[in-house]
Order: sequence, then structure tokens, then C-alpha cells
Amino acid sequence: MSLFATLSRSVALAVMLVVTSPAVMAQIAPTDEQRQAAVEIADALRYGHYANITFDEQWSQEAFQRYLDILDGQRAYLLNRDIEPYRHYENDMAEALFNGDLDDAYALYNQLSERNIARVEWLLARLDEGLSFSFDSDERLEVDRENAPWATRESELDELWRKRLKNDALTLALTDQDDEQIVDNLRQRYEGQLSRLRQTESEDVFGLIMAAVTSTIDPHTGYLSPRQSESFDIQMSLSLEGIGALLQADGEYVKVASLVPGGPADRADVLEPADRIIAVGQEEGEMVNVVGMRLDNVVDLIRGPKGSVVRLDIVPAQAVDMTRSHIVEITRDTVSLEDQAAHGEVINVERDGEPHPIGVINIPTFYVDFDAWQAGEEEYRSTTRDVAREVERLKEQGVEGIVLDLRNNGGGALQEANSLIGLFIDRGPTVQVRDAQGRIQLYGDTSAGTLYDGPLTVLVNRLSASASEIFAGAIQDYGRGLVVGSSTFGKGTV
Repeated sequence: MSLFATLSRSVALAVMLVVTSPAVMAQIAPTDEQRQAAVEIADALRYGHYANITFDEQWSQEAFQRYLDILDGQRAYLLNRDIEPYRHYENDMAEALFNGDLDDAYALYNQLSERNIARVEWLLARLDEGLSFSFDSDERLEVDRENAPWATRESELDELWRKRLKNDALTLALTDQDDEQIVDNLRQRYEGQLSRLRQTESEDVFGLIMAAVTSTIDPHTGYLSPRQSESFDIQMSLSLEGIGALLQADGEYVKVASLVPGGPADRADVLEPADRIIAVGQEEGEMVNVVGMRLDNVVDLIRGPKGSVVRLDIVPAQAVDMTRSHIVEITRDTVSLEDQAAHGEVINVERDGEPHPIGVINIPTFYVDFDAWQAGEEEYRSTTRDVAREVERLKEQGVEGIVLDLRNNGGGALQEANSLIGLFIDRGPTVQVRDAQGRIQLYGDTSAGTLYDGPLTVLVNRLSASASEIFAGAIQDYGRGLVVGSSTFGKGTV
């Protein structure tokens, strides 16, 4: 089992695509795999979580309320009558979860989706009619509607959205845009929202349901979808198998934002930043058109095992005619994400007219390649190993002190926080972990000696969390160095 001391972050990709779907999105339903996953997650929470969780009616009420808040926290889409058929969840959401019965939870999402799509189309219709707002009237827009009652009539929401549309137009008008620019920008915004809504997949909805379930337990318990789990593994190992290109959405297209230096795409010299990808194919078989496709789905098509070939139909960045495309082939390889690894530099600080070289090592996260480590590979990647190399390099350059920068470091692998401490203290305990059965496991440095025993400072801020706090706390407790910065996040779970 792996232990992580980390501050989770959710990342949202805003993808703006052309609207080609029908007026109403097809109904989304749970898969058999998701039904089984719900049962296993419920069992894991009931029997494996540190907290003593009782899945009773009180829990069901809280979980259902959280699901409503996730779906429509501002009470801007759903009507009271839309929710009433699902009120039974206030009593039996726990039972539904343990039975893998997700049908009504998905049905409620589908109801929200229909309301959401209809509302965005309503906004677009208002733009088609032409904007004729007067900004000299005395009107108020309720910005925070978290505690507002559910609307009982469509007309109530029409009035809310009329004010929201007027506020959006006013915000753009304050940037000195004329009426035509305001309409164009709002139309692009709303069409982008509509397109994203229509690309929702079953796994997206399952993630929302599980977010409601897990967030009733504590702020740090969450569900990772298969795609999110893969991304987490990449962040931990700082490597992936692919072509080494950062992609981003550009209207209906996916374009190359940048290339990883030394990566397969960079070495092949067939891609450039701002090139647009219109189709993807494997070594054999037909090309798949990706115009209008979700960005993460395009990424899935391009990633693949080391040594395999991917074909990309690209429109060069400088091309003005979208028919001027050509196909390139790139052999996938292991890509190292060096920009996310620990790295050091020497800064000369002047005092009394004399320069003093200070080494600064930035540690973005506590990472380790678990697969390589568990396989017994000698040269596996880890924070401790990278920092050790940087320390040796800085010592060779004659630095007078070292600063470890843990600002914005949300944590990571607990074992790395523990082993990193061992580079700077002689020996001793670093942290204790207590499990649900009350058993205590002691982590510490058992090896005598230090890699560096000179002046040491640790920088932290309010986003330094978990493993960062464990490391900084141990340095402080042992009197090994000075901790500088603001109060840290405050997370004591692994």
C-alpha cells in the first residue's frame, strides 16, 4: 500500500468547440463497471477509512444535499419540481450506493443537463434578438445563491438569467468593447459552454456522484477516475509514454502549445507550437477525425506504449487554409517531465559589499516512481535522489547555505518526505501514522550521518501542505534549520 501526504487539486480544462450536437443531449447512463465500483468504494469507506462512518439516513441526507450542491449550487438551473422525484435519496442514498443502484442519480444529472442546455440556448436566443440594455436603472443581481430557495417557476429563472446576461454585457462594456464585440464575445462564450455540456461522458457523472459521497467523509478523501489515476501516476513518476507535446484546445481544434525539450516530437522535428491536429491514427488503420473532440480524448489517442508509432494529420501554424494538412509519424518514447522535478540554482546575496553564494533548491512536489521502486530498479526517480544530486552540485560550487523552497508544494509520497529529512539530520523519528485500528507506525531516519550539515532554511507558504509540513516540522523540531514564510495549509492525513 502507498501512503500519500498530499493536498489534492482538481484541474478543469476549458475546451471551446463548435456546436454540432442535437438540441438535447442523449441520456447518460451508468455502466456495469461503475455500478460495481460504487459498491467497492462504499465498502472501502465503511471498512477501510480512519473515521468511524455510519451510513444511515443522516449520512444519506448530507450526501444528497452535497450532490445537489455539486450539480446546481447556485440554484440557477433546476426547479423545485425537478428535484422532488429524487427526494427519496434523502433516506436511502446509502442503500442505493451499497447496491450499486445509480440510475436515479444519473437521471437527476440528465435533468440538470437538459435544463442547462436549454438555458444556454435561451441566452443565445437573446443575443439573436439583439441586446438593448440600459445600464442606468436601479437593479441588483444576487451573486451568491447558495442558500436561495429552489425556484418554482421558469419565469423566476428567466429573470435571474436576464440580469446575469446584462451583467456579462456590462462587464465587457467596461473594457471599452462596442456592442458588436460584446455580442461576439458572449456568443463565443455561450457556444463554448454548450459544446462542453454536450461532450459529457458517463465517467464524468460518476465522478460527480463519488465526489458527493467522499466529501461527506472529510476534505481529503476523494475518488480518482481511471484517467485521473493515470495522471496521478504521471505526476508521481514525472514520466509518461507518449510524444512529449503539451496540447491545448483552440476553438474546435486541438493545437500544440509546446514541446518537451528532448522528447520524441522535439527529436523528430515534425511538430511546432501552434500546429493544429485534425486527425490521429495508430501505426496501422484509419485516421480518426479529432475536430470537435474533447481534449482529453485526443490525448488518449496520442499517448501509447514506448516504441509504437502514432500518425498525426496536422495543419501547420502558419497555414491560412485548413485544407493544407499533412501527415507526420512520431515514435512514442518515455518522456521525462523535468520542469516538475526538484532543481537548484546559486544566488549571490550581497552583504557589506561582499557576495555570498546561496544555493536554492525548488521542490514542487514529493514524487517517486513507485513502479520502478517496487520492481527493484536501482535508478528509479524520486524527490530525495534528485535533491541529493542538487545538494552535491551546490556543495561543489561552494555555497554558504542552502534554501529549500517548499512554497506551493502540496505534498506527495510520505516515504519521500521521510527520506528527504534523512539528508539533513543524523538519525531519529520524523512522523507517526495511526490507522483506524489505533495501530501506530513510526517513520524515521535510521542511517547515521548527513549529506549536508551546513546552514539550512526552509521556505513555506499557505499552500505548503501535508508532506511539506511533515518535512518542515521535522527540520524545526530538530533545530536543524530555520523555517521561513507564512502559516502552512494544515493537513495531517495520509
